[in-house]
Parts: sequence; C-alpha cells; structure tokens
Amino acid sequence: MLEELKSFIAVIDEASLTRAADALCVSQSAVSKRIQRLEALLGTDLFDRNSKPPRPNSFASRVYEEAVPLLGAMERLLNLAREDATPSGTFRFGLPQIVADIALVDAVMSLKAGFPALDLRLHTDWSASLQQMIEAGALDSAVLMLPKGTTPHEGLSARHVSVLEVLVVQSKRKPLVKPRTTIKALATQDWVLNPLGCGYRAALERAIDRKGQRLRLSVDTHGAGTQLQLVSAGVGLGLVPKGVLARSDMKKDLQVVDVSDFKLSVDLWLVHPRQTGNLKPAIDLISDSVVASFERYSS
Repeated sequence: MLEELKSFIAVIDEASLTRAADALCVSQSAVSKRIQRLEALLGTDLFDRNSKPPRPNSFASRVYEEAVPLLGAMERLLNLAREDATPSGTFRFGLPQIVADIALVDAVMSLKAGFPALDLRLHTDWSASLQQMIEAGALDSAVLMLPKGTTPHEGLSARHVSVLEVLVVQSKRKPLVKPRTTIKALATQDWVLNPLGCGYRAALERAIDRKGQRLRLSVDTHGAGTQLQLVSAGVGLGLVPKGVLARSDMKKDLQVVDVSDFKLSVDLWLVHPRQTGNLKPAIDLISDSVVASFERYSS
C-alpha cells in the first residue's frame, strides 16, 4: 500500500508517468502496475485512459487529498524506530524542580532551535516518581537526583550530568546553632525543608535517625526562594545547593553551618530507555544543554 500511494501521488504531482518514474527511480512499468493495484484495492479507476496521456479523474482528486497526509503519517510512523531520523511527535521530559530552575530555559530553547516541530511536554516531580515514569514508558527522558555514588537502574541508558553539593544554612541575624557543629546538635532544631519525596530531606532524616533523634519540621514548602526567606527570618535551619545559595539574593542574610559529621551531595543523571527511536537526536541535544548549564552553574 505504501509504494502504491507513493507512486499515485508522484504521478499527480509530476503530471506525468515518465517524470514520476524518474522521481521514484523506478521504471514506468513499475509505476503503472502500482497504480493498477491501488485502483483494484479501491475498486474504481483513478485515471481516464481514453485521453493521451491518461488524466486523473474527479475521484482521483479526492483520493489525493486523503493520500498525502496519510502517506506523511505512515512515513513518520516508519521513522519512529530510526535513531538517525528527524525527531517527530511528542517528547516527554521530566526533571526535579531544582534542576528546572537551573537548566530548563536553556534546554527548551536549544530543543526548539534544533527541532522546532517537536512537541515538548515537561513534567516536574521528585526523582523517585520520575524514574517510575521512565520505567513505565510515561516519559521519554528525565534528569534524576540520586545519592552520591548511586547509579540509575541498569535497564536505562544514563549520562552523568553534575554533582550538587548541598549546604546547611541558618539565619545570620538569628542563628540557631554554632557555625561549626554536629548532626546531633542539629537534631534539636526546627527545619524548613521540601515536602516528603525530596532526596535532601530523606538524607538528613536518615542521618538524624542514626543519632536516635527525630527530624523536627517547622515548615515544608516547595521553592528554594521561599525556604531561604523563612530560614533568614529564623524560622528554622535549611538545606540548599551551593550554587543556588551563591546566586540567591538572600545569601547576605544566611550563614553556612559546617557540620563535621554530615556532608551531603547528590549526583545528577540524565536517563532514558535504551530504545529511543527517532527521539535520540532530541535526547542528545537536551542532554548536552543540561550538562552545559550545570557546567556554567558550577563555575
């Protein structure tokens, strides 16, 4: 059916059986037989063969109108599995909010410049949820934040993006602990943290649990800016990536706490299924953009 439609469209576009055969790099006889097979399939003639050369009839015009978009869709379908084909359709990309704050704009602009027809769908969530979505086929690619030294699931293709060093901070005007302290001392203080699901919070909670204490949560809220404002006001201690603090308007009001027995850093990985089809160039492009953003962010 595909070759029959290609030949039919070529004959209409070229207005000549000879030119259509040349465009398709086949013989005139091959094009003629394909047209005959299409007519047999449709159960009607498409050309008036009483004229010389045969002219398309009125029904052929209706078939042409349907055939052109159908052929385009069929060719896109056949190209889906080809990694060297131009990306098409929808690209579903997931990332944690902190990664979005740093790298999202550059990633979107790079992708739109490289593949303007690609439909980009973005999803922000915690890394555990993003990994589940990747494994379930609900995302095509995602950035994951994993504990230092942890690698993504072996069934996924992965590229290491960067390492985020996470700092403990407190109000400079209303300090809650000494500038140098221990995790046991921190366990007695209130905290301003991300909601459940955040890897930073989970690591801190595990460290405090190992000291036989429970995490004391004052406020849990999304958004590094809001958290740092609350911390600077003395509401509690906070956790923030080093680069985010360096670029924050709140940094003059905050003090980094040196915790002798608690150092927190996370690895960033860009992951995708091993079979990506024609989304491979788009994944490579967005991967390069995210890596470049974090290289600038870390410098």
